Amino acid sequence: MRQPRRRVAAILVAAATLAGCGIGDTDARPAGPPARGGLTEAGSRLLRVYFVTPQGTWPVSRPAPAGDRLQPAMDALLAGPTAAERARGLVSQVPAATRPIRATMTRGGVELRVPWLVSDLPPMAVSQVVCTAAAVPGAGSEPVVKVFEAGLAGPPWPVRCDESGTAVPAQLGAS
Repeated sequence: MRQPRRRVAAILVAAATLAGCGIGDTDARPAGPPARGGLTEAGSRLLRVYFVTPQGTWPVSRPAPAGDRLQPAMDALLAGPTAAERARGLVSQVPAATRPIRATMTRGGVELRVPWLVSDLPPMAVSQVVCTAAAVPGAGSEPVVKVFEAGLAGPPWPVRCDESGTAVPAQLGAS
């Protein structure tokens, strides 16, 4: 009678071993929104500027000047990708501008005065502008970017940068 019990015990031990650690498969889970704000790398401060790849917008980090980094980020966006960034396949859909993007921090977000009509911009260009502004340190954890269009006196376009790097409508009361 001992022999069958040993065999059963051996089979159970082998089955448990082959079953693994007991943790079942899980589906992919979102990791959360992209990093925002002032990044520190080896003691240096960085800007985050959004450019375009075939898969959508993509943030790049650049050295940042001391102090306010909102206007330098907008200027870097208008200057376009560097040669090294272009070699990696990054492009910009933000059109050339005769005037800079004027950017100011507000409570709960950023105000941008752009030199174009938003309706004339490709959607990826709007996402580049909005996400670059939203990524600036001090803009908040989920900043509202209010975009004022050139030549229009109407209300601004309130938008946010979502976790995929896309400009989406924002509820002004939800900041």
